[in-house]
Amino acid sequence: MSNKKFLTLNGLTIPNTIFILLNTAMIVVGLYLTNHFYEISFPTGFDGGSSLCSGDGFFSCDKTTLSALGSILYIPTSFFGILVGAMAIFGAVFPSEAFERTNKFIALLNVIGCVVLFLFSLIILKGLCPMCSLYYLLSAVSLFILAKKSEAKFFSPDIRFLILGLVLLIAPGIFLNNYYKGKDARRENLNAQYIENFNKLQNLGDPITPSPIMLYKSTQNFKDAPLRVVLFSDFQCPYCKVVSKQAHDLIKEFKGKINIMHMFYPLDSTCNKNVKGRFHDSACMAAYLGACDQDKFPEVHDYIFDNQESISIDTLKDWATKFDLKGCFENKDAQDIVVQNINAGDLYNVKSTPTIIINGKKIEGTIPTMHLKAILESLL
Repeated sequence: MSNKKFLTLNGLTIPNTIFILLNTAMIVVGLYLTNHFYEISFPTGFDGGSSLCSGDGFFSCDKTTLSALGSILYIPTSFFGILVGAMAIFGAVFPSEAFERTNKFIALLNVIGCVVLFLFSLIILKGLCPMCSLYYLLSAVSLFILAKKSEAKFFSPDIRFLILGLVLLIAPGIFLNNYYKGKDARRENLNAQYIENFNKLQNLGDPITPSPIMLYKSTQNFKDAPLRVVLFSDFQCPYCKVVSKQAHDLIKEFKGKINIMHMFYPLDSTCNKNVKGRFHDSACMAAYLGACDQDKFPEVHDYIFDNQESISIDTLKDWATKFDLKGCFENKDAQDIVVQNINAGDLYNVKSTPTIIINGKKIEGTIPTMHLKAILESLL
């Protein structure tokens, strides 16, 4: 077979140069996403993560990062993208027919994986990661160039280069696994830093218009509890689901000392005048269902978050029947509660969910449970 039928064996041709640049870009995107994974897994303060990736709208890297496919054995999925790009560049810099056959096989597997992740994000998570989508596009174009300019067979990888790829995966993979566990172990040392940062926050006071929707109360009057937590939340927000789980931990830990008020803040312009788009197109309806019956709220709250990935107009109607809450979506009282909750957010300049108010001090986003508990313990 002539060398002309191979992409990497003819020096820095235009297709080969483009191929190298594409895979370099794949490495850059992979590094960015890997860094974002650690930013949101181990935050060091109350600020959000990378601006390009953070958020809870349709386009958000956070949904993917927090999902079941965001990491494997504590190794960010994005790391595999770095490896794919590195192998392709090695194969272009140190070309051989065997290396090109191997990289063509790896590139095909990579694109198949991209398709799976894309469909998982779109169908299950109901959102797309913009940086991940960029990686998918780069991968597809890279494979297209290989398929067009190389006659190397897709399914004839060289075992030596597969072993090289395995070594490049295992060694850094072990490091990343240990790095994650080490960071996890050092979380406790950050408690003092979180408490110090919290104490510096401005005290904005308790809500002027309290919500009648309580997730848990230890006193009849919200202001009488030593620990007062207000959660501005959206049922379709992935981080809000995390906070909803944390709330149950806080209830167990501080039972009898804490009041947890729920404030509906759907990121849906259908009912929220502060939102200019419908980031979550079923969020208002979900809020109406939650606000329909105060006594059933804790149960409905948990059920909706447990089934967050299935939220739609049709499923919400089914759940209304399940909890015998017919007419909730047209219920004027429920709608008024949601609007009052949204307006209550003006005091705290709420712009995103979750927003947590602890004894009048605002925390945007999430922080690890152990640090949240440390802050509450310091208040006692």
